[in-house]
Amino acid sequence: MHPCRQFLLVAAMIGLSVSTLVAAVLTDRAAKAYAEYADRARQSFLNRVNQPVGSGDGERASLRKEEVIVSPAGGDGIQTMPDSLIHHWRGAVFIRGVTLDQVVSVSRAYRDYPKIFPPVIAATVLSDESEALRVQFRMKQSAAGMTATLDMWSSIRYVKSDATHAHVLSSSDTIREVQNAGRATERYVAAGHESGYLWRGATFTRFVENDGGVYMEMETIGLSRAFPPLLGWVIEPIARRIGRASVEDSVQQFRRAVLMRFPAGR
Repeated sequence: MHPCRQFLLVAAMIGLSVSTLVAAVLTDRAAKAYAEYADRARQSFLNRVNQPVGSGDGERASLRKEEVIVSPAGGDGIQTMPDSLIHHWRGAVFIRGVTLDQVVSVSRAYRDYPKIFPPVIAATVLSDESEALRVQFRMKQSAAGMTATLDMWSSIRYVKSDATHAHVLSSSDTIREVQNAGRATERYVAAGHESGYLWRGATFTRFVENDGGVYMEMETIGLSRAFPPLLGWVIEPIARRIGRASVEDSVQQFRRAVLMRFPAGR
C-alpha cells in the first residue's frame, strides 16, 4: 500500500523548489546507504508485527478516540545520508466496526486508489499471485508552483500471520520521472537528468484487529536528493511539517475509504 508515498514527493518538491533545479544523480553511495537503512527498518518492523499498535495504553486510548498519531520513524523524520536524504515517518489510526479481512480487501483494491488518494492518477496490477503482487503506480503532485509526475513499479507482499494480524511489505525500486505526462510527447526523463524528487521508496503496513475494530500502522521510507546547500536550515522544517501533515491526511483517507465500503455497525 502506498498512500503515504505522496508526502515524500511533496516534501522533496518543497525543499527543492526554492532554488533552480539541476539534474541529480543517484550515486552508488546513496543507493547503498538506502538499501542498508531500509533493511534495518524492515527487520525492526517485522519484529513488532504482532505487537499492539501504539507505544502504550495512552496512545491506544487516543487512537480509539479516532485521533491520528504521526511521528518520525527514524531520527526527526528527515535524515542526511551520503549524497541524499532519507524521509522516514510512521502514522497510526483505528478503524472502528470493521474486520481485518475487510480492511485488507480495501488495501488490496489498487484499482480504486485513484478514488481514495488524490495524488494517485493510476494503479495497474501487473501480476497477482495471492500473497505477492506487482503494481505500477502513477503519482502526480504539485507544490510551490512545481508539478512532478512519477511512475513507480512496486513489489508487494501480504502476510496474514493469524486471524487478527496481517502485514504488508512494499518496495519501489524502479521510479521514473515523467515529462509531458498525458501528452503526445510524454517520455521518461533520461537517467542522470532527473530532478531527484524520489529515487527509492518502501512502505510497511500492519493491521491488528482488536477492541471492536482494526488498528493500522503505516511506515514509509523514501530516498531523495539533498536539499540545496546553505538553505537546508530554512527548507527542512517546512518539509518536515508537510511530511507530518501528509501522513495524517493519507491514513485518514484510507480510513474513510474503508468505512465508506464497510460502514461501521453494518
